[in-house]
Amino acid sequence: MESQQPDQGTAEGRSRFYAIYVTGGYEERVVAVLAERARTLQLDVRSLVYSPDLKGVVFVEVGDVKDLYYVIRGVRNIKRRRPTAVNVDDILKLIRPPVAAAPVAKGDTIQVIGGPFKGMMGRIVDVRKGEVDVNLLEGDSKILVTIPIDQVKPLSKEERQGQS
Repeated sequence: MESQQPDQGTAEGRSRFYAIYVTGGYEERVVAVLAERARTLQLDVRSLVYSPDLKGVVFVEVGDVKDLYYVIRGVRNIKRRRPTAVNVDDILKLIRPPVAAAPVAKGDTIQVIGGPFKGMMGRIVDVRKGEVDVNLLEGDSKILVTIPIDQVKPLSKEERQGQS
C-alpha cells in the first residue's frame, strides 16, 4: 500500500524560504507585525526568523509565495518589496548558536587549530574573554601570541607525550 504524501510541487508539501530586507533595528517589530497579519489573514506562513547578529534581514518560510506578498504588503520598515529566495542551509548557518570552545586554563598545553599558527603547540600564559595568550613551544625562541580561544585545543597527556 502506498503512503499518501503531499505532492512536492504543491503549496502544502514544500516550504520556500525568503529573506526580507528591513530597516536595521526593526527586525523584531516587523516579525511581530508579519506574524499577526499571517494569523489574521490565515496565510500559509510557516515561520518567521531573525538574528540579532544579522541586522536588517528577516527570514520567512512560506508554502506559497503569493501568501508572502500578501503578508508584507503595506508593512512599514520593509526596504524592498521583492523578497530574495534563500537556501535553508544558509539560514541555519546564521541562526545556530556558536559551538562552545573547549575549556582551557592557565598552564595548559594546547595545539593551535586555526589561523597563521595552525599546527603549532604552546602553553597558555593568560586567559581572557574570547582569547588566550600562548607561549609557542616551536623552535628555539619563546614567542608570545594572542589567539582567539576557538582556535586552540587543549592536549591530553597522551597527545603531549606523542608529540614530544
